Amino acid sequence: KRRSTLRSAIAEAAGLTTFERNGDVVQFASYAPLLARRNHTQWHPDLIYFTGTEVFPTANYYVQQLFGQNSGDAYLTTTIEGIGNRATLAASTVRDSKSADVIVKIVNGAETATALRIELAGIPESDLKAVRTVLTSASADAINEDGQPPAIKPDSSEVTLKTAFAYEAPANSLTVFRIKNQ
Repeated sequence: KRRSTLRSAIAEAAGLTTFERNGDVVQFASYAPLLARRNHTQWHPDLIYFTGTEVFPTANYYVQQLFGQNSGDAYLTTTIEGIGNRATLAASTVRDSKSADVIVKIVNGAETATALRIELAGIPESDLKAVRTVLTSASADAINEDGQPPAIKPDSSEVTLKTAFAYEAPANSLTVFRIKNQ
């Protein structure tokens, strides 16, 4: 039986960065199947499971949530150095014209952390206030179990960045930096 694991969520995030980089061509993407009543499903996995009294978001749900809450309408050039294995790393940078925030998404599908150097283009040099949100877990095969606290959920913190900064992307992770308009 197929499950919504962290590994499947990270693979999905890598695909979504490609959609974002090609936003002039890809104008809409949707997850399917979306909702499923627990123990009454025809396919696996679904994005959100529910019973009569509870809701169970999957790891893939959190990927969709992070991309939905951190979308942009202008793609920006970003240089990322230190990519050891390009097959396991994906990234995109966009600007949200409504807020003028810059949003950097980094997907590391490797089983080990990856040291990166990121250079943002088109942003004046200064201290940049940002919110860093990381979606990861100890195991790529982790799942969110019904009735248990989620093993996979986003964790956010405030950080200060420069236009060029070092970042160690955790193993099996999606990281979103939302840089506030200054």
